Amino acid sequence: MYKEQLNLTSLDAPLQLRLEASWVQFHLGISRQGLYSRSSPVVSQLLQDMRRFPTISAGESQAQKRGSLSLLPLTVVKPSGVHLKLVLRFSDFGKAMFKPMRQQRDEETPADFFYFIDFQRHNAEIAAFHLDRILDFRRVPPTVGRLVNVTKEILEVTKNEILQSVFFVSPASNVCFFAKCPYMCKTEYAVCGNPHLLEGSLSAFLPSLNLAPRLSVPNPWIRSYSLAGKEE
Repeated sequence: MYKEQLNLTSLDAPLQLRLEASWVQFHLGISRQGLYSRSSPVVSQLLQDMRRFPTISAGESQAQKRGSLSLLPLTVVKPSGVHLKLVLRFSDFGKAMFKPMRQQRDEETPADFFYFIDFQRHNAEIAAFHLDRILDFRRVPPTVGRLVNVTKEILEVTKNEILQSVFFVSPASNVCFFAKCPYMCKTEYAVCGNPHLLEGSLSAFLPSLNLAPRLSVPNPWIRSYSLAGKEE
């Protein structure tokens, strides 16, 4: 199916799903006590695989899909968030949420900014994973940093026409893209490679709800996304 989608005519054998793949073993190791055990060797392997495996497809997150007018089907989606994120699938068929770098690490948020206007920092996702592991909660999916070639690893592998249409070359000759979503996904909020490489975080996906039904607990400390009101 993968070769057919890319219209490949090579006689090489198609990619095979391996049950020993790190993301499969990560899914099988999830329990009520945590997403992985303290002594699990799978997490280190999963982080390495997400950092080095080539991508075979890319798609917008569910939030960006809802913000667009098109109803093109997406097979890999994330049903939350207001900032630019992409779902990448790797050659071992594992999936990860890619959050691109939007601002420098030493760049501070102006005091007058509301928290929902501020860019979400990719390195905060990485720090959250490591802090969660140090505190022994083990409830944050494995997350790693990676330099992604936005041309070869996103634009050239995606079949999503909406995503293809938002790529452009900036006046500085860098390859950029933005996303279509209700809030901060406009051309002025585009992210750009240098000229093709873009730093970002990759967070491993959990099993689908069809395979692993689970209870979703609302955040009791959720905050309002309104300039006027506050959440109860």
